[in-house]
Amino acid sequence: MKIIIVGAGGQARVVCEILKYDRNVEILGFVDPVIKKSNEKIMGLPVLGDFSIVPELIKKRARGFIVAVGDNEIRAKRFEEMKKMGLEPINAIHSTVNIAHNVKIGKGTVISIGATIATGAVIGDDVIINTGAIVEHDDIIEDNVHIGPGAVLAGKVMVKKGTFVGMRSAIKEYITIGENVIVGAGAVVLEDIPANAVAVGIPAKVVKFK
Repeated sequence: MKIIIVGAGGQARVVCEILKYDRNVEILGFVDPVIKKSNEKIMGLPVLGDFSIVPELIKKRARGFIVAVGDNEIRAKRFEEMKKMGLEPINAIHSTVNIAHNVKIGKGTVISIGATIATGAVIGDDVIINTGAIVEHDDIIEDNVHIGPGAVLAGKVMVKKGTFVGMRSAIKEYITIGENVIVGAGAVVLEDIPANAVAVGIPAKVVKFK
C-alpha cells in the first residue's frame, strides 16, 4: 500500500524509521499543513507540501496514512481530516515491541522501540505508545492518547481519550485517568485523576485544570 506520513518533525522521523521495515507499505513522503513547498528530505524521502497536495497523491494511488505528531489535540484533528479525504489509517509497530497475542489495537496507532503491551490490553485509534513504555494486562487506552517513553502502567488501568502520560511516570493498578489529562514526567499516580487536570509529583497531585 502506498501511504503518506502526516507531520514533518521528530515524531515523523520515528514513524518513518518504523515503517521502513514494513514491506507492505511504500512511503510516498510527508505532508504538513504549515508547509507550502519544501526541498527538505527526511530519511531520504521528500516533504511534499501541505494538505493541498493530498488529492494529487490520491491520484498517484496513495491509499493509507499515519499521523506522526506528538501533540494529542493536533494529531486527533489531522487524523479525522485525513479520513475525510478517503485515506485509510495504518499502524506503525516496531519489530522490537512485545505484544501479547490477545491485545486489541485500533487504527493509526504508533508503538515504538521496545514497548511492551501485556495480555488483554486494548489500545484505541490514533494512539502513541512511545519507546520502552509498559502497558500491563487488561489496561484500556482510549483514542488519541500518548503514553510517553518509559512510562509504566500497572494492570487494569484506564486512560481516557486525549490524555498525555509523561515519560517515566508510573501508574498504580486499577487507576482511571480522565479525558484530556496531562500526567507530568516522572509522576507516580496512586489515585484517580479527573478530566482536564494537570497532575505532577510523587505522589501525583492535581495542580491545575486546563
